[in-house]
Amino acid sequence: MSEIIIPENYSKEVNQEIAVNQIAYGVNDKKIAILKGDFEGICYLCDANTNKAVFETKLSLNKFDSTNLVYVKHFDFSEFKQTGKYYIATEKGVSYPFEISDKPYEEVTKAMIKALYFQRCGMALEEKYAGEYKHGECHNFPAFDVTDPTRVFEDVSGGWHDAGDYGKYITPANQTVFNMMYAYELFNKGVDFDLNIPESENEVPDILNEAKYELDWMLKMQDDNGGVHHKVSTSVFAGNVMPDDDKLENDFNFNEKSEEYLKQHPEIDEEFLKTHQVMSQISLTATGGFAAAMAIAARVYKKFYPDFANKCLEAAKRAFDFAYENKDGGKKWEFNNIYPVGTGVYGDSCWYDEIYWGAAELFRTTGDKIYEQKFAELFKEKFSKTLFGAYHQGGHGSFAYCLCENADKQLKAKVLNEIIKGAENALTIYNRNAYLNCLHDGVNSNENDYYWGSNAGLTNKLGNMISAAYLTKTDKYDNAIRDSISYIFGRNYISQCYVTGFGTKSTKNPHHRPSMFDGVDEPVPGLVAGGPNDRKWERPRKQDGVKQTEGIDWENMPPAGCYIDWEWNWTTNEITIYWNSSCFYVTAYLNSK
Repeated sequence: MSEIIIPENYSKEVNQEIAVNQIAYGVNDKKIAILKGDFEGICYLCDANTNKAVFETKLSLNKFDSTNLVYVKHFDFSEFKQTGKYYIATEKGVSYPFEISDKPYEEVTKAMIKALYFQRCGMALEEKYAGEYKHGECHNFPAFDVTDPTRVFEDVSGGWHDAGDYGKYITPANQTVFNMMYAYELFNKGVDFDLNIPESENEVPDILNEAKYELDWMLKMQDDNGGVHHKVSTSVFAGNVMPDDDKLENDFNFNEKSEEYLKQHPEIDEEFLKTHQVMSQISLTATGGFAAAMAIAARVYKKFYPDFANKCLEAAKRAFDFAYENKDGGKKWEFNNIYPVGTGVYGDSCWYDEIYWGAAELFRTTGDKIYEQKFAELFKEKFSKTLFGAYHQGGHGSFAYCLCENADKQLKAKVLNEIIKGAENALTIYNRNAYLNCLHDGVNSNENDYYWGSNAGLTNKLGNMISAAYLTKTDKYDNAIRDSISYIFGRNYISQCYVTGFGTKSTKNPHHRPSMFDGVDEPVPGLVAGGPNDRKWERPRKQDGVKQTEGIDWENMPPAGCYIDWEWNWTTNEITIYWNSSCFYVTAYLNSK
């Protein structure tokens, strides 16, 4: 084979208009780079070590990106299958480097799971496991019931900090442990990693070790009546401190409103408020999803910790009974913060999907037909039977039910049809998307999919597609899943890899307090940023008098460009446990292939 010669006039400067998966392409996968603008001529795939061209071909015809109103072209190098490190060379510059690998997502999957260890609350993160990201134990304070301050929960320790703040919330926890336990159940080979966490030597898979740390805390959030408290947190978001420096005394806004609150509750005083966290009220969204999560745990941990599994099953049943009995209670159960709480809400006006999921998981775990009957009743309610997420959990329930061997055949067919409809809709969006992902462009609806946490919006859609692929034993969705995950890893409008510690242009300044205040230059690795958000009411805000825009014309910025890597811009650059888990759930599936 003759040597491929790159013309001398080809620029060697990095051009961010050439978007690639900055982590890796699979050897046998479809491999495409996306070039924005008026690129012409031959493109070359070059070995990053020798700078020699190893493959050449013409660009595709123009493809219109209707989301961002630009034309792009594709450079398809799928037929090249040699592992190594490469970059794309064009007349207008070169791409960021990337790998072609037999195991393209193994390391990033491991890091995204390990990132949950770095979110642990209530214990010291030792250097042996956390390296330079170590810190002392935190938030081991009692909590008072927001509806009755005389009622104190002495132990609400453990679990993970949910996001860039230090609150702990049940609804996102439910999805996160679902992703972990289902990844273990269905795609074990894709998540079977030693994570170097304190439990790594106990002969239990580390993904389950990490999930159990959260499950142990979740059990503490269940009340005697079976209902589950929505969250536990400080009264307001913590200041500019590491978790072990958050001492509570600065986490309460003392003002006229607090003076009135203390008058209403003479049994407590200012000192009490400075030394207690707040346990928020019971919610049905938390309770229904908790029932599902604990039913899964009862199934998954039975062979490792039978007593723990039994405890989870009993907790699941009590939570489900409470949620089902109160499901028609109306606005009473719609969660909103009650003073003095001002932390994240995770409000949700529909809880039928969470209870539906709880019924499905209890039926799958126990085989008891009473749960199938209640699942069938809930199936008739109006909510999405396909969506995945912390707010929409009907897709979780539908998938769980279709995995039940003794499910009613007619009902199962109806449920499966809903799953397939959702997957086909996502596939349609993917097929018309010039950037090869299934984020909705807004053409046929009032709004596009570029909202707070848009990256999770994408990976949750992929969760539905995975359900359809798994249940129908087809690979027809796999290209869409692989291509869409490439968007998270850099093949997007701004060539941004949204996972800390991976890729060349990776997220460096996430809205994540430990990464902001630990004195370490690089952020905690493996965190998935929220991604572009074009909602006008969530534009970057000022922090300490500074509005960090870096010259971005936000009013005219295309939707997929509305991202800024600034630590105080939580609207695009925060992280959460459930964004991480929905992403590694997808890569676990791909790893298992």
